[in-house]
Amino acid sequence: MDEQSAIRSAQNGNTEALRLLFEHNRQKIFSLAYQYVKNVEDAEDILQETFIKAYRFLNKFNPQNGMRFSPWLYRIGINCSIDYLRRNKKRKDTDPDTESLDKVSSSDLTSDPEQTSQHKELQEKIDLTLNRLSGRQKMIFILKHYQELTTAEIAEYMNCSEGSVKRQLFRAVATVKKNLRGLIMENNYEMQKV
Repeated sequence: MDEQSAIRSAQNGNTEALRLLFEHNRQKIFSLAYQYVKNVEDAEDILQETFIKAYRFLNKFNPQNGMRFSPWLYRIGINCSIDYLRRNKKRKDTDPDTESLDKVSSSDLTSDPEQTSQHKELQEKIDLTLNRLSGRQKMIFILKHYQELTTAEIAEYMNCSEGSVKRQLFRAVATVKKNLRGLIMENNYEMQKV
């Protein structure tokens, strides 16, 4: 069953078609949410919330208006991610048990404890810096650098102009560079000394 047929069938109440749409888009939405919240359980909650909202508003989706399903669903996922983080910000700031998949897997990448420690420190600094960005800047940064979307795709998914995406991305990258400058320079200096 192709996507358009699945959408029409799901709009008519076919739960199997809805399941197919879920399975086809599950990994992309989970990955987006995970990159935003850096926690597996939270990303799963966002994934579930995204598909609940998509199901609730599926009858309003109209492909005849030139709307494509993936950008529509991505936009819901983006909004759910931003809302989820906003609602849970206080809990995140005080919860020491949140663990990043990136941090877990970074120790598996190398057996050199010093290099692992440097990678972990850099990842933590990036995560802290991204959390200081506005929700919109953080999402645009993630869509560009983690999801590897084009500026045009980001504009479509976030329902804004490419110029707006470029401005927000420029500001986000400038902030990240500024906050990482000292750490990267220290690590490069240490590597050159050795």
